[in-house]
Amino acid sequence: MQTRELQTSECRQCCSFCDRVVHPSGCIAKNCKFLYSYDDEDGRRFMGCMNKVFSVEIDVELFREAERTRHGFGGVKLTGSPIEPCRVSVERAYDGYGDAFDCTNPQFFDLRALCSS
Repeated sequence: MQTRELQTSECRQCCSFCDRVVHPSGCIAKNCKFLYSYDDEDGRRFMGCMNKVFSVEIDVELFREAERTRHGFGGVKLTGSPIEPCRVSVERAYDGYGDAFDCTNPQFFDLRALCSS
């Protein structure tokens, strides 16, 4: 991963450890033309992003099962530059109290600049 991408996808300036994530459910809802799928040799279907906004390939059956739950599938770590249709958010790995968990990089949460670059 390039340094610029690393800097835009995660923040480690405090003990909360924040990551920018993209929600594949948004790709499906917006019928993103960069979302692809394929069937492997065992017949399992996987999906991924041709733009490498996220680099993982997701098992479609497991994705659908997770989407039926209250919490849904959730987000996957951003590995590239999102485009306008991408649904991105920031997830904190740790919630804590005290100075060590106080955010020192609030601009990291500004996702508008991220999607317009």
